[in-house]
Amino acid sequence: MKGNAKEIWKPTLVLVLICFVVTACLAATNAATKGSIAAQAEKDAQESRLVALPEAGSFEKSNAKLVSNKVIDCYEGKKGGQPIGWVITTKTASYGGDITVMTGIKKSGKVSGVVLTNTSDTPGLGLNAKKASFRDQYKQQVPANGFEVVKNGKAGNGKINAMTGATISSKAVTEAVNNAIAEYKQVKGGA
Repeated sequence: MKGNAKEIWKPTLVLVLICFVVTACLAATNAATKGSIAAQAEKDAQESRLVALPEAGSFEKSNAKLVSNKVIDCYEGKKGGQPIGWVITTKTASYGGDITVMTGIKKSGKVSGVVLTNTSDTPGLGLNAKKASFRDQYKQQVPANGFEVVKNGKAGNGKINAMTGATISSKAVTEAVNNAIAEYKQVKGGA
């Protein structure tokens, strides 16, 4: 059975043409939505910064040199033009992959809020780290050596109760917050 060249090339050419048109449409859609996607991402980041440091009226990106490759960025929160604290975004490895955490720390050295902006941990276990009941444990004075995760212990004074069945996620969030604390100490020292 010898195939006719026309029977082979015609469908191939049609498929190539379809792929070209679809690729062009996807590129045009990407170009058209790129700006609005970036604007929405910045709006979401701004809202998260306000949750992490609610007293701030505005945020300004810090020019401080980042102390670790796990620190993504650092913003100085201001109220009435005066600095009141920092929101530091960090990332670290967790059970379901990397997590990204925003930590708000006041000038007084108290953690004002913790927000998980990206995580893919297990629903019902690791994702419980997004709940206020877990995140609010960090709202205390920054411990000298960072926070420590404990099982069946008492939270407070630098200790964070691990979530049941999600110790890895608990430790990952705590590591991210501790990375933010290290950045805070660096930034505050230069302030």
